Amino acid sequence: MCRERAQRGAVLSNTARSSEMTALAATSKSTGGAQAVDRALGLLRQVASAPADGLRLSDLAEASGLDRATAHRLLASLVANELVDQDVVTKRYTLGLDFFAMAAAASNRYDLAEVSRTLLQTLSKQSGDTTMLCLRSGLNLVCVDVEMGSFPIKALPMDIGSRRPLGAGASGVAMLAALPDFEIEPTLRKLAPRLADAPGQELERVQETVSACRALGYALVPDEPMGRIMGLAVTFANRRGRPQGTLSINGIPERFGPERLPSLLEALHSHARTVEQAMSRLPDSERHRARWAAAGGKRTERS
Repeated sequence: MCRERAQRGAVLSNTARSSEMTALAATSKSTGGAQAVDRALGLLRQVASAPADGLRLSDLAEASGLDRATAHRLLASLVANELVDQDVVTKRYTLGLDFFAMAAAASNRYDLAEVSRTLLQTLSKQSGDTTMLCLRSGLNLVCVDVEMGSFPIKALPMDIGSRRPLGAGASGVAMLAALPDFEIEPTLRKLAPRLADAPGQELERVQETVSACRALGYALVPDEPMGRIMGLAVTFANRRGRPQGTLSINGIPERFGPERLPSLLEALHSHARTVEQAMSRLPDSERHRARWAAAGGKRTERS
């Protein structure tokens, strides 16, 4: 009897150990899969921030902290899924067309694709300078659209698809200043190492510009470390009143003198309201689309 109990105990013990090992293997596999996704997304972001002619494998591996073999394997997967392209001659990597298709879909989600294109063209024509629309993505701002003005000296602080941390440049300051008090300090603590990499973006300086922006209702700060490009930015909110993105005019400092500033601000605020109105007309979700369409594109009270 005792021998039978011992044998059953051994069987149960082995079964338990087997189950535990299976669970650990599954956890390890899941963690490894998540790590691969994180690494691939990190590479995709590196490609997105690259110059127009792209980056080499060695550059991407170094920037992402990966060995060449791992970076090459992940990039091959991104190329196969058409999120990244590789030039057959230079071997450099750039963003693929599927990436832009998904970016356009994300823009359409906010009903901004057509609206932003029209208003940026109008705003650039009115001001003569570069205009830019950015959307918040976590701790970053992503440039969604840019329009160049007619003024001979061109300013381009961000390319379409590039990103900056909140607090960097005019748009980053405006967005950070629009957040509620309880979000600002934790956000700055998380971003401090990234902001410290750029001259003039020290934490104390950013805090000062955020306070000034809150007092004025707009941000007017340099958009690059040497101060050769200035940005004038205001925010717009989604239908729930949360800051969603920024509109900015960018040019050389002389373009933002006191004689022009009031008219530039009036135009910016007017177009920001246009964006907010467009976003308020967007249905909350698919199940509200029929009701929204039946109302002729106007929101109705929910039952």
